[in-house]
Amino acid sequence: MKKHMKLVTLFLAGAMALSLAACSGGGGGGSSAGGSSAGGSSAGGKITGVYLSPANLSYQNMRPQYNYYLTTFTQQEITLMDNNTYCLVLSSSTFSALELAESTNDAKGNERENSITKFYGTYTSQVNDLDEDLLDVTLAAPTRVVRSFDQLYWVDTDNWSDAMGKAVIPAQTDPNTGAPIVDENAEPWTAQQFLESVAFPETSVQVNVKTSSFDYTADFAG
Repeated sequence: MKKHMKLVTLFLAGAMALSLAACSGGGGGGSSAGGSSAGGSSAGGKITGVYLSPANLSYQNMRPQYNYYLTTFTQQEITLMDNNTYCLVLSSSTFSALELAESTNDAKGNERENSITKFYGTYTSQVNDLDEDLLDVTLAAPTRVVRSFDQLYWVDTDNWSDAMGKAVIPAQTDPNTGAPIVDENAEPWTAQQFLESVAFPETSVQVNVKTSSFDYTADFAG
């Protein structure tokens, strides 16, 4: 248990750093994927609430097929605007070969992937019938996605380019190192292909207005 608590503390610190990236003011569901307007989607309205999920910690042991294992920390944030648009932020940080000392604060691991993904779309909401501190929110499928990935690239489905399309071509995995292998001759993805690969369907969540929180939701893609 002591080691587990150290692990949670380590990744919580990382998530707080990632969550400083806020939704930009250009949210909303105004433009379809692949739009060419320089400003992207129509400007968002006034923020009416910002809600944070608990931290989620997951572990994948890839052995014996692959000689590595992964520890991933994720967190979610929902921002609601008064024009019935939302911005959902997913932050993720992954390490492999994580080692935590029992008697000191020493820790080491191999950094794998870091990303922040922002989904934009529209929503409907109503106060919960049984508890006025709760707001029942239905997020429509996102119409725009902005992602910053591992200090390697960023993409915006409302302002797409061939360079972005090449950056998101699905990669194979090296069985020995876990490193991605990309076919350089593959056709660049379109904005619509990328949007469909990461978007979630219409999803309902319950946010707590009093505590500015909601439960971590596995239905959200990433």
